[in-house]
Amino acid sequence: MTARRSYDVVIAGNGVLGHATAQALSQRDGGLRIAVVGRRSCPAGATPAAGAMLGCFGEVTGPLLGSAAGRAKHALSVAAAPLWDPWVAALNERLAEPERVSIGRGTIVINNMRSGTIEDDSFRAIREALTAHGEPFEDMDPGSVDGLDPDGASRPARAMFLPREGYIDAARLMAAFTSLAEQSPQIDLVDDEVGSVLVERGATAGVRFTSGQEAACGRVVLAAGAGTQSILDELPELARRIPRLFSGVGTSLVLETMRPAFAQVVRTPNRAFACGLHAVPRGEFRLYVGATNTVAMRPVTRVCVADMYFLLDCAMEQLDRNLQSARLEQWQIGNRPISIDTCPLIGPTSLDGLWILTGTYRDGLFLSPLLAQHVAARLLGRPGSIDDTFAPERRPLATLSASQARVEAARHYEAVGVEHGMSLPKIGWHNDFKTAYAAMIARLYDALDPEFVLPPEFLGIVDNDPTRMIPFFRGYYDGIRRAWT
Repeated sequence: MTARRSYDVVIAGNGVLGHATAQALSQRDGGLRIAVVGRRSCPAGATPAAGAMLGCFGEVTGPLLGSAAGRAKHALSVAAAPLWDPWVAALNERLAEPERVSIGRGTIVINNMRSGTIEDDSFRAIREALTAHGEPFEDMDPGSVDGLDPDGASRPARAMFLPREGYIDAARLMAAFTSLAEQSPQIDLVDDEVGSVLVERGATAGVRFTSGQEAACGRVVLAAGAGTQSILDELPELARRIPRLFSGVGTSLVLETMRPAFAQVVRTPNRAFACGLHAVPRGEFRLYVGATNTVAMRPVTRVCVADMYFLLDCAMEQLDRNLQSARLEQWQIGNRPISIDTCPLIGPTSLDGLWILTGTYRDGLFLSPLLAQHVAARLLGRPGSIDDTFAPERRPLATLSASQARVEAARHYEAVGVEHGMSLPKIGWHNDFKTAYAAMIARLYDALDPEFVLPPEFLGIVDNDPTRMIPFFRGYYDGIRRAWT
């Protein structure tokens, strides 16, 4: 852009949520001028590194369904699942045959107990949720899973098949969105980043790009994932009323295999502060393997060697020993947007014309048809499809009590140790192990704000740099109290 231009809607962020919202808007109102703003390379985005599992039930854990906020999050997934087939069909109608996308079906959840008891409990929670919703599934012999050939110590004890859980190729989906946007007379793809929102007379007036250029616009949607926080920081009075965003940094890889890869998704339950180990087919001899998760203050764009080593080790030990002969095609790093309460931010703000669509953590791609169509309808003054549970301006939602958070954190830390193959003396090691972690967790929580419960996912950030991070989080929660007094 070389001069100021005017749009009806500017969408900050060119990941799956930004593009999906642009498509939903353009299909509802053929007269809108829409800008989707983001670097074409998406250097810090979550979408390019995503496994793109369309998993409504495979992500379930006991704690998720133990709080009202967690149940509301899962309700979004339940609502999103049936939208995928018509959503993809509508995209494909406007795409040339070579550009069309397809949904693969079938997910096998294995319970190999490589993360302590937390994996067993999550496996049980998945079964209970499937049963409660009448979702089809079947138990299966783990030894009958085609392509599954783990190390002897990693053989799964149980497995179940979820026939309606699916997957999609994230890169192909994004290429489809880009093609549709380039063909559309309504949508401009702006290879830049939104640095700030322009405000005039108490309302949104446009955006300023990091290049220094500006665009006039009365409606702005912040869908820049973890990068949304830096835009909000330019509006400090508003930002302190919105749960702060962090980056859930994830490493994944794509392999060229020497024999046919898995025919369906093969995954463990969520464990060890992450979404479990998973393999997603990307063709007969291509396999996506993911993913790590480390919460960071801001987006990370370079892969950590330790994460690379850990992921490859897990894949060969727990999925298929023959992957040692695979060829590495691509390393990927993504930044999942995780809010301080781990819940999404969806809807308008008190600044007239400013909307937020982020904080979806691991669920952004799966929820995209639901959230994009909901926000598009609301932007055009029509009824949406979801309630305001996750309105952006709110006090952080409680997902765990203080005592539950300490117990859950200890279970995840134990799972991390087991998954990394930590070896301790046999006599009395189990109790010593738990006692040491419990003491560390208690020390951290005792030093943090007693009114607000920091989710266990964030303890790693505090433990790695307590001198800086304990005052940071205490100050943050003090700000929340002032903002909502």
